[in-house]
Amino acid sequence: MANVLLSLAAGVMASPINKTGLMAAMIAGFLASLALPPHGITVFVLALSLPGLQLAFAQDWRQGFLIGWATGFGWFVYSLHWISHSLLISGGGDLVFLPFSALGLPAFLALFWGAGFAIALVFSSGRISKNYACRLVLLIAFLSLTEYARGFVLTGFPWNWPGMVLANADITLAMASVIGASGGTVIILALAMMPALLIVDARRLVLGLMVVIAGLLAWSGQHLYQDRDADPLMQVRMVQPNIAQQDKWDRQLRPQHLAAMMAGSRQPRDRPLDLIIWPETAFAGFYERDRGVVNAIALAASSGATPVLLGMLSEPEFNIFYNSVGIYTPGKGMGVLYHKRHLVPFGEYAPMRSYIPYIDTIAGPYDFSAGQNSNPLVLDKHDGTSISILPLICYEVIFPAKTQQTQQTVNADVMVNLTNDAWFGDSIGPRQHLAMARFRSAELGMAMIRVANTGISAVIDPFGRVSAKIDYGISGIQDSAINKKIPTIYAQYGDWSFAALIGLLIFIAGMMTFLTANKPKL
Repeated sequence: MANVLLSLAAGVMASPINKTGLMAAMIAGFLASLALPPHGITVFVLALSLPGLQLAFAQDWRQGFLIGWATGFGWFVYSLHWISHSLLISGGGDLVFLPFSALGLPAFLALFWGAGFAIALVFSSGRISKNYACRLVLLIAFLSLTEYARGFVLTGFPWNWPGMVLANADITLAMASVIGASGGTVIILALAMMPALLIVDARRLVLGLMVVIAGLLAWSGQHLYQDRDADPLMQVRMVQPNIAQQDKWDRQLRPQHLAAMMAGSRQPRDRPLDLIIWPETAFAGFYERDRGVVNAIALAASSGATPVLLGMLSEPEFNIFYNSVGIYTPGKGMGVLYHKRHLVPFGEYAPMRSYIPYIDTIAGPYDFSAGQNSNPLVLDKHDGTSISILPLICYEVIFPAKTQQTQQTVNADVMVNLTNDAWFGDSIGPRQHLAMARFRSAELGMAMIRVANTGISAVIDPFGRVSAKIDYGISGIQDSAINKKIPTIYAQYGDWSFAALIGLLIFIAGMMTFLTANKPKL
């Protein structure tokens, strides 16, 4: 049966890549992207076996690159369509940039997929050009590497790595505690290539990959179902105001917005609270210009007892702007502010501002500055103990390696992610953003409180499970207990497990090369 399938595949794939073949690869990429959250149709990731087979029978690296680019374009064109919502919300002159956000960005990001496919073909050429399974193994390795590079090139954009598919179920997300999102990409691509590997009669390899995946599931999931309420760290209240983006910066509406958040903060509580949390730029203004106003509203929201963590803008020096967060403690005032360190390109600053025409239309006339201090925020509890908080403002939560490295330095107790996803409408974007936040908790074994202006505010436990949330488009509050952190392999070693998986794949490909080259002739 395998020989029949291989013959059929060779007949279809061995012809030069044409428009029909590239369209098929693009459709396969599109279908596979539906495996990502929030759709979560995991089985659709198997569609990537089609471009995998196309690569197996490709003639040169140029064909490999085109196959990979078409697949990547299909993967990104739908899964990132939510980015265009920000232009629709802004309206006016921003609409002229819709073609770039809708088509140009997916086309650019697809270059990383093209590179992964092309490199896999180059390294499997020559004497083993007929070893189709070897090409597929190298494709898993090199596409994982080029996707990893996407998280660092330019400003980095690790959004919708294939490893995100692990977030579709708690048991698979638990693997992030060992291998992270980058290692998850290796696992998901290996799963995606299994039909193609079966077609080229690599049944033993498929069995081996399944054993590795099962082993990782068993290892990482052994503590998944312990009592999530055991030994809470603190009690918090999330406040989601649900302010429309077009109203967010209307100065005349600011008193109304602040009054709503103060009212939510002061609502009766079942248990004493350790912290009240407001979203990113909850105070739509600069702290230094309105210091008295900010302190007064925070004191009112605290009922004179509970510290308030809130986002705001900051201008400590003339024309030096930061996106910031701080904790106001009754009787002590505002603590040291944390300034966002990883800024959103074309949102908070404009790369190559002097070379891009009409850039002010997109990013505004001024750039924010990136903060340099990674020190955590400190919460003083009523019992005299202190809690160390790792703040992540919006975009910062999508970077696994940087978050892990920061945590190794600061050794915080809990993460807080402040965001405003109103820019992206009620689309898949806020859901994907939440999924990445869940990954950070699962990787580091740390609870996270994610509070949005609107988006999806949520409490995420150290296993990446959502224990409480306020859905998109809802104005409300939510009180919740926060768990203590737990040790994880990824928190200690970071992406070394990713490197080990890549090394294993390259070793397998090398052994296949050796066995093919030294196979006795009959």
